[in-house]
Amino acid sequence: MKILRNLIPHHFLTFCVGKLASSKNKTLKNILIKIFIKAYKPDLSLAKLKRPEDYTSYNDFFTRELEDSARPLDASTNAVCSPVDGSIVDYGSIESGQLIQAKRFKYDLSDLMGFPLLADELEGGIFITIYLAPTDYHRIHCPLAGKIIKSNHMGDSLYSVNLNAQTSIPSLYIKNERASLVIQSSKFSYGLVAVGASIVGSIVPFWEKRDLMKRSSFKESWNNGPKEDLKIVNKGQELAYFKMGSTVILLFPKVAKLNINSLYQNKTVKFGERLAEIGSD
Repeated sequence: MKILRNLIPHHFLTFCVGKLASSKNKTLKNILIKIFIKAYKPDLSLAKLKRPEDYTSYNDFFTRELEDSARPLDASTNAVCSPVDGSIVDYGSIESGQLIQAKRFKYDLSDLMGFPLLADELEGGIFITIYLAPTDYHRIHCPLAGKIIKSNHMGDSLYSVNLNAQTSIPSLYIKNERASLVIQSSKFSYGLVAVGASIVGSIVPFWEKRDLMKRSSFKESWNNGPKEDLKIVNKGQELAYFKMGSTVILLFPKVAKLNINSLYQNKTVKFGERLAEIGSD
């Protein structure tokens, strides 16, 4: 299985699919969109654009925006909102600078995020991992208001991040392309890591308005971070979007006293709903 994975030209495959997905040829993009709709039956009544014909490309359709009323936001000050639509694949304590995924694979926080910032604060804290399937809404939003103090892009591989891959590929999240943010809220700093996967052409930050094509350009944009006037982010504000399905990992420090009693594996979550609660002082 390992040999087969290594033989698959992930980057070349991603490049080819990316070309098709970004094509604005009306016939081609309509065919691709209709195939997806037939296979996955997404609810377009929740999208701002209701008709497949209204989208300029398959990518435009796949990263479609939702109506403002589609995902009510839990505005409570002690609520950490789900940043995405998806399912809970893992959660638990951060111990000895590591988190454990799939009950067996250990991930060093500094390797996962790409820098040692937050490592001490996260000791004894909580991680929550959410998987986005192809059918899910693919925009990532801010789970708790604050200020972006660090952003980063790292990793080169593009393995699948489905359940089988999570339980069979060691260091999967560290091997894969990913982007990380550190956000300083009113009481503590927390981390958010967006992990790419097979056929994920890019992870696009909210501050990037150019129509970038090269992977190196996206890396540069993440590493430069937003301009000073864009660093303050509100709960529910868009942070980035995936061009295909993938994974988001949230990292909270011990001081947050995060209550995750409502979580369980494979639980379906929606952007905006309460994911966990911040403990009182």
